[in-house]
Amino acid sequence: MNTSGSAILDRSYRPDIDGLRAIAILSVVLYHSGVPLVTGGFTGVDIFFVISGYLIGGHIYSELRTGSFSYLRFYQRRAKRILPAFYVVLAFTMLAALLILTPYEAREFGQSAFAATLSGSNILFWRIGRATNFHYFNPTNDFNTLLMTWSLGVEEQFYAVIPLLLVLLARIRRGLLLPAILTVCTLSFLFAWLELPKHSTFVFYMLPARAWELGVGVALAVIELNRRKGTALSGPLAQASGVAGMVLMLAPVFLITKTTPFPGAAALPSVLGTALVIAAPVSWINRQLLSLRPLVFVGRVSYSWYLWHWPLLAFARTSYGDDLPPAASIMVVAAAFAAAVLSFYLVEQPLRKSHRAPVPLLLRYAAVSILILAACAIVWRSNGIPQRFPAQVRTEAEMERGEVQHDSCIVDEIAGQEPNLSPACYQVSGTNPRVALWGDSHAGALVPGLRSTSFAQGYGFVELIKPGCPPLLGVAVYKSKDPALNTWCPQFNRKSLSLLEADHSIHIVVLTAFWEAWLYPGNYDWLTTDSAHGHESPPTQETSRKLLVKSLAASIRSLQTAGKQVIVFEDVPLFAVDPVRRVRTASMPVRRALAAILGDVNSSDPGFAPPTLVSEAQMADSVIEQAVAGLQGVSLYDPKPELCSSAAHCNYRNGDLLLYADPGHLTADGSRYALRDFRLPTLAEISK
Repeated sequence: MNTSGSAILDRSYRPDIDGLRAIAILSVVLYHSGVPLVTGGFTGVDIFFVISGYLIGGHIYSELRTGSFSYLRFYQRRAKRILPAFYVVLAFTMLAALLILTPYEAREFGQSAFAATLSGSNILFWRIGRATNFHYFNPTNDFNTLLMTWSLGVEEQFYAVIPLLLVLLARIRRGLLLPAILTVCTLSFLFAWLELPKHSTFVFYMLPARAWELGVGVALAVIELNRRKGTALSGPLAQASGVAGMVLMLAPVFLITKTTPFPGAAALPSVLGTALVIAAPVSWINRQLLSLRPLVFVGRVSYSWYLWHWPLLAFARTSYGDDLPPAASIMVVAAAFAAAVLSFYLVEQPLRKSHRAPVPLLLRYAAVSILILAACAIVWRSNGIPQRFPAQVRTEAEMERGEVQHDSCIVDEIAGQEPNLSPACYQVSGTNPRVALWGDSHAGALVPGLRSTSFAQGYGFVELIKPGCPPLLGVAVYKSKDPALNTWCPQFNRKSLSLLEADHSIHIVVLTAFWEAWLYPGNYDWLTTDSAHGHESPPTQETSRKLLVKSLAASIRSLQTAGKQVIVFEDVPLFAVDPVRRVRTASMPVRRALAAILGDVNSSDPGFAPPTLVSEAQMADSVIEQAVAGLQGVSLYDPKPELCSSAAHCNYRNGDLLLYADPGHLTADGSRYALRDFRLPTLAEISK
C-alpha cells in the first residue's frame, strides 16, 4: 500500500488523507482478524487504491506541467517509500518461516516470496487460484503468509505503467490526458464487471480489472490540477461530498460479504466514496473527523501495519491450526501494530530522508533484491530445506500423495467437462469386469483404497471424478463466486452417465461425495436444479435435503436401468481441526510453543479428534438411506466405523500412518485403511 504523504495541489500536507488511510487499514485488519460485523473490510484495499492513484498520478502530472518530471527520480521516490519496510518484513518472515513452517509449507512460502520480490504476487496467486479454484476468500488462503502482497503487485505494476501513459499523452496533447484516463477507467470497469462471472480470480488479482480504481484517483488529481483557482468544492457542496463519500465508503465495509461477487460493480461505492471524500478537503468530515490525531497517526503507519499484520496472523493460524480465538487475534494485531510503529520510525522515516542520487540508490536496492531473490530461490527450489525437519518429510510426502489435485485422472474443477479416458484412468485392456467410482473430490480421495480392493478381487477400475461435483442427476452446483460454471457439473455428470450406460464391461458403480456439504447452511456453493439459473441466495436446508434425495435416487435408477450394481458410500468423518497441522505442530518446537502462547489446548497430537458437522453428516446419512429406500439391489457402505471407535473419537492417524491430508480428504494410506475390510461382490455373484 502506498502511503505517500504530500498533497498534490500545493504540496502541503493533508492530514485527512492519512485519516482515510486509517479507515482503510482498520477495515482490512479488523476483517482479517475475524471481527464479525466487518464483513466487507477487504474493501479497505480499494480505498488504498484510490488514494495511491490520486497521490502518485498527481505527483507525476504536477511535474509534467512544470517540465520537471524524471523517471529516475520517480522510481527513486517509490523505492525509498516502499522497499525498506517491505525488505524488513520479508526478512523477518523468511526467518520465521524456517522456524515455523514445514518443508512443504516453506517451499510454497519461498515461491510466494520470490514472486513478491519481483512485484508479481498477484500473478502467482491468480495462476494458483485458476489451477485450484482457490479464490482469495477460500479459507485455505488464511495460512498463506504473503497473501497481502497481491495488492502491492497491483500497485507496483501500476507504477510501471502510469508514468509512461501520462508522459506519452502529455507529449501528444495535454488536453487528451483526462479523456484518455477516463476512457481507460471505463474500459477497465466494464472489463471487471463483464468478466467477473467467468473469471473472478483474474478480476480480483490482476491490474487490468483493478486499473479503474487507481485511475479514478489519477483522474481526480488531474481535474484538481487543471481547474481554476477558486473552483474547489466549498460550502454546502463540500459538506455534502464529505458526508456522502464517507457513507459510500463505509457501507460496503459492513454490508457486503465474502460471498458477494467482487470487485466489479460491488467496488463502486468504495471507489466513488473515497474520491468524493478526497475532493472535499474543507468539509467537516475532512477537517475534523479524518484529521483527528489518533486517526492520522494510524494512517501514517498504515503501510507498515498492512505489511506486518497478515504474516503474523498467518503464522499464528498455522501454529494454532484453526481460526484464532478473539483474544489471540487481538494480541497478534496489537503485536503487528507495535512492529509497524517501530519499522515506521526506525526504517521507513530514516531511509525516506536519504539524499543519495537516483542511480546509486536504485542500484543498491537492486542488489538487495537480488540477494533476497537468491534466498527465496534456495528455499523454494530445495523444497523448503527439508533438512530442518527430517521427521516431517514422510508426512509431507504422504500428504501430497493423498491430495486430490495430484491425481492426474481427476478432471479440472473449473475447465473439466469431459471424464479422463486415458488408459490409466479408464482401463480398457483385459476381459475382466470393471468397477467405476463416480463422484467429487471425496470420492477421489478413496481411489487408492478402492482401486487396490478392485484389483485384489480381479476387477478392472475406472474413475470418473470431478471436484466439487457430486454424482447427482438433474442438479447443478451453483457457485456463488463463479456463476458461469453452473452448467459444468451437469455436463460432466451427463457424459459420465452416458459412458457408464454404454460400457457393458462396467458391472459395479460406486457413488460417493461430500454429501453433508450441501446440507450445511453456510456453504459457499449449493445445489439447484440444472434448469434453474440465476439463484442469488442459497436454498433452505430442507430444500437442499429434498433435492439431494430426489437427484441421488435418479442417479441410482439410471444406473440400475443400465444393468449396473450400485454401491453408495457414506462420507468419512470431517474434522474441525486440521489433522496435518496438528501432527506438524506437535513435532515442531517453535510452532508448538507459539500455539501454547496463543492458548491452543489441542496442540498435542493424540491421533484422534471428534468429528464436526455431526448433525449435517447424520442428515446426509438419512438422505442416502431415504434415496435408496424401495430400490432393490442397492448396497450401502459406511466407512466411519473403520475410522471411529466412538462418536467423539475418530482417528486421523494410526501410529505413524497419516490417514487424512486435510480435515475432510483421506491420504492414500488413509483410503486403504478405511476400506481395509470392504469387499466388493464377487465375480460369481455379479455374473448371476
